[in-house]
Amino acid sequence: MNRLCRLPFRGFPASRQLAKAFFLCIIVCLLPGCVANVQIPTIEQFQLVSAAKEENIDTEAQRKLLLDGLYQLLKTNEGLEIPVCTATRESRECTDNGFGVFVLGGPIPGTGGRTVYVFSKISLSDNQLEFTKDNRGTTFIGTPMYVMENQCQAKVVDGGMMVTMPRYYASWMGVGQMFMAEGWAIDYIDLSRGIVGLQMELDIKGLFTVGGGSRYLLLKFPKIPDESIKTQENPGK
Repeated sequence: MNRLCRLPFRGFPASRQLAKAFFLCIIVCLLPGCVANVQIPTIEQFQLVSAAKEENIDTEAQRKLLLDGLYQLLKTNEGLEIPVCTATRESRECTDNGFGVFVLGGPIPGTGGRTVYVFSKISLSDNQLEFTKDNRGTTFIGTPMYVMENQCQAKVVDGGMMVTMPRYYASWMGVGQMFMAEGWAIDYIDLSRGIVGLQMELDIKGLFTVGGGSRYLLLKFPKIPDESIKTQENPGK
């Protein structure tokens, strides 16, 4: 009986080699060079627009107040689809709906992108804003992808605001397994129109998959915050 059980492997020696190659690829993808990672760019100038008045943010105290402005935008639009578009930093006008980056999925090159974000589980502390980002609507060559939601942290840094998030898992057609790393450098908030401008860095790596890119994006929140919004997490606001 034991001899019969071993016969298939004797007849197909390539099976063992294929299995070894598969597990070797998994090990290689766990190495640092194959792990998605991003470096968020430095913010040169931060601008806040409120009541049609635009001003630069020069002091640390003023910049920290922007956490509350971003919190208000997120909280007012919690659970709603927030359209995103590709833009230029100079004009802050949309040049394309959504955004796309190049992805090489095995032998298949193409564009992966998104057109909306959805935010939830929003909380604000003294120095940090936390929220969950739902990545619904992500596609590769026009085909929907499964992408996990991920946790985000927004902090005030020298020159503006940074949003960091851990790597998150994604899959295309059940075969393209990958991890995405994403970071935002927010340099523009228009509270009167509900617009946030940011530089996005996206890195994608996985088994036979690589891609990503850098884009300047505008998030267009459909609802304008009510100044009366208050939470127990930011008393005194």
